[in-house]
Amino acid sequence: MTRFEGSAALKLDFGVQAPRLAPDGARSGRALRLAMPSGALRGPDKYKVLEHRRRQAQIKARRLLSLMEEAQ
Repeated sequence: MTRFEGSAALKLDFGVQAPRLAPDGARSGRALRLAMPSGALRGPDKYKVLEHRRRQAQIKARRLLSLMEEAQ
């Protein structure tokens, strides 16, 4: 097993720059912002959506199994 050298991480440069500040100290419009998670389910219909996805997956799996059995 190779030995980890902690100082190697200090030598890496990923080109990341800090957000630029305006002369008055405020952040510019190009500052990083947090995005909403796109795949997150929220609200009262969350479990209805999950149940529908589960049923659709079961249907697809049954069809695939039947096709595999017919091919044999």
